Amino acid sequence: MNRYFFMRPLLKQLESAAFVHRLVSITLRAVAALVILFSLVGFFKVGKVIFELPPSGILGGIFFQVCFILAIYSVVHAIIIRARDIENLDKEVHSVFPVLTLLIKLTGEAVAFFVALVAIGGGVYVWFTGRSVATIMNPLPVFLPSFGDATFMGGIEFMVGGVLTAIASLIAMYALSETIGLLSRLEAS
Repeated sequence: MNRYFFMRPLLKQLESAAFVHRLVSITLRAVAALVILFSLVGFFKVGKVIFELPPSGILGGIFFQVCFILAIYSVVHAIIIRARDIENLDKEVHSVFPVLTLLIKLTGEAVAFFVALVAIGGGVYVWFTGRSVATIMNPLPVFLPSFGDATFMGGIEFMVGGVLTAIASLIAMYALSETIGLLSRLEAS
């Protein structure tokens, strides 16, 4: 009868740091694959909007697409690198803090890369089309600031606001990560 009960062996595995690190790294790789799949939907939606633009605005739409692809690539690559970092953590220390610090850094990095690149592409899109970024990314992600309007100056405001937001989120997440690291060292001593 004991062979039908799987919780005891599973709980025993969860006590192993190597198993937890491997589980988190596999989950991150799956998240990276899902990011690629979901971004394809956005890519094709943006492509549809680009083909409906007048000829003078198509270049801005294409530049936005390039920035969008670079943003998704940056996020996915950061996720894969952090998954490898988590997998290579010390297997002898069974603490969640090192994993948590890397996950917090990853969150800041992913948001910063995405926001900065989309803001630059969005600003150029506004310049060439005279339209709001909301026409190409509807609805706008919550973490993407909506600075500026559909003018040339609005495009600059959108770019500067996005880059500053990206830097602020990166600094905030790294600071939070270092705080968690301090707590981890206090726990160890």
